[in-house]
Amino acid sequence: MLQTFQYEALDGSGRLLTGRVDANHPREAQRALEGQGLTLVELAVVRSEALKAGGLFSRRGVTAQDRILALKQLALLLKAGVPLVQGIGTLKNQATHPLLATAFGEMEKRLRTGDTFTNALSAALPELPSYVNQLAASGEAIGHLGQALEDAAAQMAYDRQVRQDIRNALTYPAILIVSGITAVLFIFIVVVPRFSTMLANAKKPLPWVSSVVLKTGMVLSNNKLLIFVAAAALAWGVRVVFTDAKRMSRFREFLAGLPLLGVWLRDAEVARWASMLGTMLSNGVDLIKALQLSSDSVTLESLRDRLEQATKMVRTGHSLSNALGAQQAFSSTALSLIQVGEESGELATMLRSLATLYEDTARQRMKQFLLMLEPIAILLIGVVVGGIVAAIMLAITSVNQVAL
Repeated sequence: MLQTFQYEALDGSGRLLTGRVDANHPREAQRALEGQGLTLVELAVVRSEALKAGGLFSRRGVTAQDRILALKQLALLLKAGVPLVQGIGTLKNQATHPLLATAFGEMEKRLRTGDTFTNALSAALPELPSYVNQLAASGEAIGHLGQALEDAAAQMAYDRQVRQDIRNALTYPAILIVSGITAVLFIFIVVVPRFSTMLANAKKPLPWVSSVVLKTGMVLSNNKLLIFVAAAALAWGVRVVFTDAKRMSRFREFLAGLPLLGVWLRDAEVARWASMLGTMLSNGVDLIKALQLSSDSVTLESLRDRLEQATKMVRTGHSLSNALGAQQAFSSTALSLIQVGEESGELATMLRSLATLYEDTARQRMKQFLLMLEPIAILLIGVVVGGIVAAIMLAITSVNQVAL
């Protein structure tokens, strides 16, 4: 019967490794480990409770962080001089997720049959960004696979951080707006109708502001189901926008057109593009291919179109700085840095400096956006809530002839 064994073993350099291996009996597990060049120290059967816990863990999908960690571990092993097949075998037994262990097992089989690492990687982990495979192919060709994988993991981590920053920054105003709308609706539906009932038999006409507020409260209170349906429809519409690629693209373009938020989003896109292009060029990827892959990573359609046109110009013999300048894609500062990089032969270094510059600028603009948003949102909510309270108090004092 197939069992799972937990082992401790020494590799060729004397390092202690731990992991799991599946076998029918302990002797078969020992032979499998010796076939990987490992010297067995300890072997124990994994209890069924642990396997059940692993099964529950496997229900969680493989996250981007899991893939980044796996690439970093493989890069570290390769840079330390561990043979490729042995390094992948080690990660197969020590993977942070069962699905990754399966993927590394498939990669190991392909490599043992003579396949290239790039083909094995793309077949076993198709979810990786396309630039990872291109970096792996370049690193494999020039003999610096470990460094290429380390740069690929760093780029994935950078992309993930940019997306997380944008998501966090947009989540805060969304929560603030939803909370404000909820508070206003609560006042209209619950509080205002009580005063409307009290003032229903007033002999004197109420001020028009008070009349509008009280009537609005009664309408909303008498149509709670309609409000619920409208809220559900709005939530569904937001979900459709965020799951449909074309609608999401138009929504991003709308945000990019806003005064402060738009500048921040464009700076973040430029930083991502420059970081990816610099990483690929430093790993031996040719300029045209690197431009194509880095342009594909840009989410703003208007900027991506300009970068694609610039790529076509570079293909016809123009320099990168001239092509970008003709498309008016970047600022004069960015174009100057790119031009200096081309003239000095340090384009990859200058692109990384450009990415750092725009990343810092984007973060500063994000902070400015959040600093302006909070007082504006609080002010608007306060004006609305204060206006409702003032209208109610005006109605009460008008009915009771109390001077304000």
